[in-house]
Amino acid sequence: MLREAPKKQPIPAKTLLIAAGSFFLIALLFLIFRSKGGFSLDQKFSQSKRLPILFSVLGEKDEYLFSLYAEFYPNEKKAALFFVNPKTSFDDGSKCLKEKGSSAPSYVESVLEDTLDSNIPFKIVLTKEQFQNWVNLLGGLNLFFEPKSLHITKNYARNKQTYILDGEDTFDWMSSLTDESMISYIRRLEIQETIFLTILESIHDKKDLLGKQRVAYLHSQMTTNLSAKEWETLIDFLKKEKIHFGVSEVPGEPMGRPKFKDEVLKANEETVKVAFHKFASELKSLSFSEGERARIEVLNGTPKNGLARYGKVLLNDKGLKVLSVDNAWDSSFKSSIILNRSGNTQYTDLISDTFQGRKVYFALRKDLGLDATVILGEDFQNSKD
Repeated sequence: MLREAPKKQPIPAKTLLIAAGSFFLIALLFLIFRSKGGFSLDQKFSQSKRLPILFSVLGEKDEYLFSLYAEFYPNEKKAALFFVNPKTSFDDGSKCLKEKGSSAPSYVESVLEDTLDSNIPFKIVLTKEQFQNWVNLLGGLNLFFEPKSLHITKNYARNKQTYILDGEDTFDWMSSLTDESMISYIRRLEIQETIFLTILESIHDKKDLLGKQRVAYLHSQMTTNLSAKEWETLIDFLKKEKIHFGVSEVPGEPMGRPKFKDEVLKANEETVKVAFHKFASELKSLSFSEGERARIEVLNGTPKNGLARYGKVLLNDKGLKVLSVDNAWDSSFKSSIILNRSGNTQYTDLISDTFQGRKVYFALRKDLGLDATVILGEDFQNSKD
């Protein structure tokens, strides 16, 4: 005799509600986790309006050299670079970042997160040896030296105008000080900005050199919370996109310390917050890219008269404002070059396009009040003829 199959009992409505609620909770946690940065940089670059990263560099015996708070804006293909001087003090002025040594990077992270009301999800710290390895893997850095720049240190005399510096030479230049005065630290930070911008541009310019193995090696040469895959995504972004950079520094008022017979840069957190948000807002604005806002000088690097004035006419025709024309410090320039003085790369890219792709070097000098110096050489003279 066949037995009748047992009837299935209906699932209680309460159980269904609990199950549905659990599913909803899991989905909600998934979305929250995703929004807080638990996912890959691929998603961050495609979904985020900004991506903050804090870079810090240490020197000999854990000396703190500088930090760079970078905000990348993938949609605009721009990045705000906010540098931190080691003489900066965020407390009552009794201690500056340099005196915190290897603990300075984590302290800067904490202060900037509080000051800017922003989480910094990714951190990168480089030692001297690691930084040198970065530079060497990029094939060295192509840099320009003018008479007024700090080009002679106890280890190297850089007497030519252009050099391709290896890692050791680069690190020597960016870690050397003329003396312990505040102006020396400020000038050195400009050199550090010059070098870091050159590295970021080199990643894009030498993209064919940076295959997966080299990128993986670079990842091994730092202390970071970026996974190898996330690092690869960041480098791929920098290789693929032509990013326009803007450079500024954490503001501070010089304050004397009689006990130490020196000065520190006393940073007010509210002033820092306003300065950064103003800087970032201007960088992202459409008016920032207009050539009329650029501050340019044109110098004649040849014996031929009138070359700088002709160069000014060409730039004016492109809507680029020229503040002054003059003779260069040397009249034997074979090739025309463009020197980026402020760290704003959008203007120097426009100038380079105007002069048929002439080479742009980073040579930051904020005291000049310029965005760019254009030096016209014999190649421009010949093309004019």
